[in-house]
Order: sequence, then C-alpha cells, then structure tokens
Amino acid sequence: MVQKPPSVVYSWMVVILLFVCYTIAAIDAKVMTLMVADVRQDLKLDDFQISLLQGFATVVLVAVAAVPIGRIVDNGRNRGKLLAGGIVLWCLATAASGLSRSFGHLFAARVAVGIGESTLGPTAYSLISDYFEPRRRAFAISVFALGYPVGGGLALVIGAYVLQAAKAYGAVILPVIGLVQPWQMVFFIVGLPGLLVAVLVALIREPQRHASPTAVIGVQRMTLRETGGFLAHRWKVYSSLIGSVSLLGMLAIGTAIWYPTFLIRTYGMTATEAGYSFGILMIVCGGLGNLTGGWFSGFFMRRGHPAANLNIMTWVTLVKVAPLVVGPLMPTAGGALLLMGIATFIGQGTNSVALASLQDITPSRLRGQMTALMLLCVTLVGTALGSSVIAAMTQFVFHDDGALRYSLAILPAIIGPAVALMFVLARKPYRAAMIEMGEWHEKKKT
Repeated sequence: MVQKPPSVVYSWMVVILLFVCYTIAAIDAKVMTLMVADVRQDLKLDDFQISLLQGFATVVLVAVAAVPIGRIVDNGRNRGKLLAGGIVLWCLATAASGLSRSFGHLFAARVAVGIGESTLGPTAYSLISDYFEPRRRAFAISVFALGYPVGGGLALVIGAYVLQAAKAYGAVILPVIGLVQPWQMVFFIVGLPGLLVAVLVALIREPQRHASPTAVIGVQRMTLRETGGFLAHRWKVYSSLIGSVSLLGMLAIGTAIWYPTFLIRTYGMTATEAGYSFGILMIVCGGLGNLTGGWFSGFFMRRGHPAANLNIMTWVTLVKVAPLVVGPLMPTAGGALLLMGIATFIGQGTNSVALASLQDITPSRLRGQMTALMLLCVTLVGTALGSSVIAAMTQFVFHDDGALRYSLAILPAIIGPAVALMFVLARKPYRAAMIEMGEWHEKKKT
C-alpha cells in the first residue's frame, strides 16, 4: 500500500515544531554561560573545569554520540518517538543540573544534556529531507536552522531575566531537594517546559522514506558493510563536501569566539556592550542569512540547476572573505560590527545549503549517519581548532594580545580561497551524485 504524501501545511508544521526543538536545545545548552561566576563560587571550580562543562561535555560529546544515533535514525521506524525520547533526556538533564552539588554531578548532567541533544540533528534533517523535495528542502532546513541563532540569543535574554528574578527572590528550600541557589533554580525553570514539546514531537507522522539507491530499494536496514561500500564509492564528493564545511566551521566558530574579545581589546568596549552588540548581530544577520541562502537554493533548483547548492557555497565563501578580512582592521567599533554583520549575513547563507546538499546526494537510509558524520567533523575541527588557531597566531606569531585583530583578518584570507577551491573540485563528483540520485527516483517510480 502506497503511503499518502503529507500535505504542505502539515510538512511545514513539522518544520516549525523542529525549529522549536532546536531553540529549546540551544537555550538548555547555552544558558550556563550566564551563571559561570555563581557556579564557580558555589561549587568551588576553576576555569578549566568550567571549560569542560561548557565545551567538552555538551559540544564534543554531542558530536560523538550523534554518529551511532544517526545509524539508529536510519534504521528506525519512528524518528519522531526517537527525538521525543532525546528531548525528555536533555530536558530532565538540564533540570538535574540544578541538583548538582559537585563538579562530577554537574559534568554528568551536562553530558546527559549533550547525549539527548545529539538526537536532534540527525533526526530533524532526515525527517525534513523526506518531507520536502530537493527544490524546497534547503529553505525548509534553513527555517529549522534558525533555532541555533534564535535559541542562542534567547538563552542570553531569557536566562538573564530568569537569573535576575531568581536572585531577587533569593535561595529557597524545596521539599526533598533542600537548599536551592538562584543559579540552580534557573536550570529547573528553563529545563522542564521542553517536556511538553516532547509530547508533540512523539505524535509526528513518519514520512515515507525516498531517494534510495537501486541496490537498497525496499531494504529496511543497511549493514555496516553496505554502508562502507556506498561511502567508498563516493569518497571524493563526501570528503570534499565534509572537509570544506568543516573548515568553514573552524573559521565561523573561531571568529565568533574571539570577536567580542577583539571589540573589548581594540575599541575599549565593555563586556556587556560587546556581548549585547555581537549577540544581536548574530541573531538578526545570522537568521536572515539562513533564510536567504535557503531561498536562493530553491530559486536556482526550480530553474534547472541541480548543482545550485554547491555553486551557492562557492560564491558565498569567496564573497564573505572581504568583510571578514577588512572588518577587524576598521578604525571604529561601528565599522567592525557593520562588516561583521555583512559577513555573518552572507556566511550564514551556507549553513542550511550545506546540509541540504548533503541530503540531496544521500539516500534516506544513510542520511542520519552522514548528517552525524558532518556534524562530528564540523564540531571537532571547529571547536578544537577554531579558537586555538587564532589564539596561537596572536600569542606565538605576533606576541601581542593587541594583535588579535590581525589574527582575525589573516585566518579568512587563508581559509576562504582554499575552501572555495575545494568546492570547485567537488563540482564534477557532486553533479554525478545528483544525476545518480535522479536515476534512483525514476526507477522507484517505474
């Protein structure tokens, strides 16, 4: 029996619900950034322990856990229920962070948050790819991806408001739990509401999987050997695509981490001024850039350009180099922020397009694993190298903290052209993969 395709309205309802999930995940992962001083004081932690709580526990482990979860997504029969379980885990773990009385307890809770959130990416991208055809897929993914900048911004806004209110109320004594400090109450308040969203996610109708290669048509599960063989057959396009996107992640993460510090050191801005200005810039310009990139993808694909996503990524990478290089060299903070806003708008246009391009050349039964692999590489390369390369250049090349602006200008000048060249080299195998996916579609219809 052929499953009736979902309506356009229902498909977009699913995307909006997944966007809400992404927003909640970003809030739960980032809210701790506002409470570092309070957590350090109450639990008597040092900076290295804090860095583990904010980075390794909830970022690196998310990427590592996403790989086996991606395989579960590809072989599972109900992706909505899997994601609902992940939401329940990360929401309860966020609330449990408020029960922590030691570094070990808080680290374990943040790891659980990361493991729960690792279900989101592979599941959401897999679902969206089966709900939308390639011509509309990138824009749908761009709407979902808005959850990252929106959630990150709301984590600061909502978290600051809740923390202020909790501090005004003071510490409280709860039954069974005992004494609860204001920072612990924040974890309770932002963590538990997500459980209601988990109920809605569990009700998502499983879409029919499509875009499967001829060799696995009708197969409900691909073995590891079959998966390895398929990837070996397409190693050129996958290595080029994942490698180039990982380098862009290193540039984006490194720049985002150090730009507020650059504003403070170079122009004398306060931490509050730098954080507020850069945060608003990321929400507005990043959000608009995400949507614009997705719209252009659909525009060109509807006009018969199957390699539109790769072309967009190539040109966007080249165009954003100029504002990224010139911005840190501007004489005023306003000029630096203006150019950074332009670069963010242009650069964020590749986020949804990059992930859509991966879905376009990947059969449904492998999308969860390939999405997880890309997220793993982007996270490890971006997190491990992004901030460190800029810091190393400032410290060991220039030997001057004030030279941070030059490190920020040099990195995109090197990475931008290199990544664009990688995209150009990937054009031939990418087009071949797109054509092959089209043949699979045709064979399934006959």
